Amino acid sequence: MSSFSGWAVIDLKDGRDSEEFALALAAAHQSAVDVATQGSRVFVFSDFGVTLSSVVGDLLPEWGVRAIAASDFDEHGVINEVLGPDGAAVHVASIDEEGDGLPDNDTAESRRAAAALFGAEPSALDEVSETWSDEGAQPSVLGVPYLKWWTALGAPWPHPFESTTIDPRTASSS
Repeated sequence: MSSFSGWAVIDLKDGRDSEEFALALAAAHQSAVDVATQGSRVFVFSDFGVTLSSVVGDLLPEWGVRAIAASDFDEHGVINEVLGPDGAAVHVASIDEEGDGLPDNDTAESRRAAAALFGAEPSALDEVSETWSDEGAQPSVLGVPYLKWWTALGAPWPHPFESTTIDPRTASSS
């Protein structure tokens, strides 16, 4: 089993409908996405994760106030991005197993910006930063290690993930 996938959590603006957002995301991503909601927080899983972060970033200014997006490239590494309300990355952390040059902006300053955005303790992000790449990308293990950042930011992945699949090709949910 491959862990190649995309993950995101988006905190929507007040008054924005999560189902409408999921439809917009699936259409922009041009791929089916699985979504789960907790109030105005939308969790997304996609089996095609290469472009998920950029699509979330493009939609964020209109729809949301902040987001986290992760791309898992299986044995090639992982990348985790914290996005601000303008859709730009405020913190980027990656594990690059194959030397492919994944972007990285894991600094004390960027961790402080991410913590402020989510109202989290900066020390929790510092702890993740110190240890998160110790085990590597761990191919075929979904959620490892990037979901450590999510927990530190107060946006842990919902378990179990009871989702609705949104497919832009059918414009319906099942």
